[in-house]
Amino acid sequence: MKKILCILALAAFTAVSANAQQQQVNLVADPANSEFVPTVQGAQIQFEQMTHDFGDIALNANGDIDFRFKNIGSEPLVLFDVRQSCSACVTIRSWTREPIMPGQEGVIALRYNTNLVGPRSSTITILSSARSDRVILRVNGNVVSR
Repeated sequence: MKKILCILALAAFTAVSANAQQQQVNLVADPANSEFVPTVQGAQIQFEQMTHDFGDIALNANGDIDFRFKNIGSEPLVLFDVRQSCSACVTIRSWTREPIMPGQEGVIALRYNTNLVGPRSSTITILSSARSDRVILRVNGNVVSR
């Protein structure tokens, strides 16, 4: 009886381990069309950059920034909500609201407030249908009068 329980436990552990390894986010080149093919199940979001630092930026300068991302998963990606931590620091101009199909790109357009002198930073939280359902972006800068 103990042998049977040990064998069942080992089989369950092996199945769980194999499943966990299968869930990794890996992109494999497809030589037929030289595009990347997702090997992860579900939607998966990947940003070109997670942080934007304006450094010193002039008073009333253009503070527009676009955070571009791609769905590297196998299912459509939907952004449910995009929120900023400080509406006085950053305004959300727009974000891709329609489903982003596998391999397609989207954008979150922000405006950094350059109307007030001084340093400020903000985080932007994205809630989506991706496997990692919450992503946090950061925007920093120091508005200076010149």
